[in-house]
Amino acid sequence: MPVNSNLLNGILHSLPAREFNGISADLRPILLPKDATVLEPDKHNEYIYFPTDSVISLLGDTGDGGSVEVWAVGNEGAAGISALLGRTKPFRGVVQVPGGALMAHVSALRPRFQKGGAFHDALLRYYHYLLVQISCLGICNNNHGIEQRFTRWLLMTQDRIRSSELKFTQDAIASVLGTRRATISVAAAALQSAGLISYTPGSITIRSRKRLLKAACRCYKVISSAIR
Repeated sequence: MPVNSNLLNGILHSLPAREFNGISADLRPILLPKDATVLEPDKHNEYIYFPTDSVISLLGDTGDGGSVEVWAVGNEGAAGISALLGRTKPFRGVVQVPGGALMAHVSALRPRFQKGGAFHDALLRYYHYLLVQISCLGICNNNHGIEQRFTRWLLMTQDRIRSSELKFTQDAIASVLGTRRATISVAAAALQSAGLISYTPGSITIRSRKRLLKAACRCYKVISSAIR
């Protein structure tokens, strides 16, 4: 069944109508439940996911029983595209924000990617964005304080879900940022005291995006500009 063009993410939306219409026959709309594992580490996964209003987090094993977010994929991109190159990745893809996505079998999209054209070029542009995102997250996690990292994460998540209300527990945020819940609690309290956010158990509301932008480190601006 052809996919409604209103259900698109950035990669698919960038395609000329003729190329999108060809690919749409291979796409299937699905709902991704929270915390579902959609990509297994070190395996040739069969599907590629193009989120529309969901977010998939790629998590790396820290070696001590914990994990940290290596990168995330929202409506700007796709998860699982390494499979188009016949490659695997040592990261687990877990649904961070539940919602919709368009799913396609790797075997259906690989020939379209290999023949070049707009789809091929759009994926290469997205790969460039991933390199920028991953590099900046490495810099951010190693050099910036938790309030700056938390602020950067809040802004990026808001960009992806298009809402000022983020449904996350502090435990979930701590897992993504590779820190302890108590550390997130202190950072959230500081941002709330400054009037930038408000939070209740399981929910954070962004009160002033403008002030969050001022509080964020340069990493957010570099990452967000790379996708444009």
